[in-house]
Amino acid sequence: MENIIYRHYQEGDEEQLANLFNLAFQMNGAGIVRTPKSWNWRYVMSPDFEPEMCLIAEVKDKKLIVGATIVNLVEEIPLNDKTYLTADINDVSCHPDYTGRGIATNLMRMAIDYIKKRECDISILTADYNSFPRKKIYLKLGYVDIDREYLFLNFPNLFKLIKDFLALGFLFPVFFVLSYIPRFLNRIRLKFNKFFKDFFYEISYNKKHFEYMEAANKIIPKYYIGYPLYNKKKFKWARIKVPAKRQKPTYIFIKNREKNREKIIGGAVITHQNIYAFKYGIKIRFGVIHEIFLDKTEFENKKNLHLGYIYLIDKIMKAATQRFIPVLSYQSTSLDYDLHRALRSFSFFKFKYDSVMIKTMKENIRIPKFKKPLYIPSYVSTGIP
Repeated sequence: MENIIYRHYQEGDEEQLANLFNLAFQMNGAGIVRTPKSWNWRYVMSPDFEPEMCLIAEVKDKKLIVGATIVNLVEEIPLNDKTYLTADINDVSCHPDYTGRGIATNLMRMAIDYIKKRECDISILTADYNSFPRKKIYLKLGYVDIDREYLFLNFPNLFKLIKDFLALGFLFPVFFVLSYIPRFLNRIRLKFNKFFKDFFYEISYNKKHFEYMEAANKIIPKYYIGYPLYNKKKFKWARIKVPAKRQKPTYIFIKNREKNREKIIGGAVITHQNIYAFKYGIKIRFGVIHEIFLDKTEFENKKNLHLGYIYLIDKIMKAATQRFIPVLSYQSTSLDYDLHRALRSFSFFKFKYDSVMIKTMKENIRIPKFKKPLYIPSYVSTGIP
């Protein structure tokens, strides 16, 4: 019987932890690939990281890491009228040869002990609704479903898509109708609406970081709960001090001219990752929209608000095309109806996706019924800052 010990992260573990992540998540057929450098950025370089936040299972005699669970950021989030100290859980993974031995459950218990030690109010994670971990680990450890995410997909750069997948060439007319025609028709709708005559946009690649940060911090909390404000330390980690070109951001600003001055009324940010399916020899550039926001007070009625979202999404698609992104994704929680409707106007495919789960760490805490859509940061939902 192999002797499995449990410990926390030590310097030099990055290579094995990256390999473990790749093995565990490629079992599902496809996923991103972590390198030691990207793993180090993702966790060790994240704000206020402590070695105790990364829990590890190791076969002692082989010095082989066979399981890991990571408590990501510990930060305050507002839910309705109260603020809760919250710990995120990411990358619960187990080596394919060591599943079924209770390793992930043991690591999660250790993570919960650490979270309690930090005196957190709640813990949050996302999980495939139909997955074994949700049903057999998270629910049994006291996590409950509090929302359901939707995954939206579109194809902004069809030429890149067909180049990567020549076998899809015969479907080019179908993709063209689904992707380009809605963009063309929506632009016509905007062109003949006088309300948008003073609107303009700016697409900025890896520039104007803090201008974007300030706009997001100002607008997003008006319409969402659960949004943890960016500070410069966190923003530098997520958007500036990144390990590879694909993590460098493209910012989309929507502005309005008001009394001879420019006012930011909306925005979004996209990056991309390479998704691999080694079993099938597939690699694809996969775009990630991290957030979409619009100041609804700038729109006089529901019709113009809908068109405002359409204006913003059109520019997101343009920015994705400039990054040669063939597949673009956005994960959204369930109550964001105005945004969902606009995404569907561009023929984004919509799928029911991960469950958002919360565990309360103190007996006196009750999760309230949400008054606004729940904001889930991409470093929680996708694992990508």
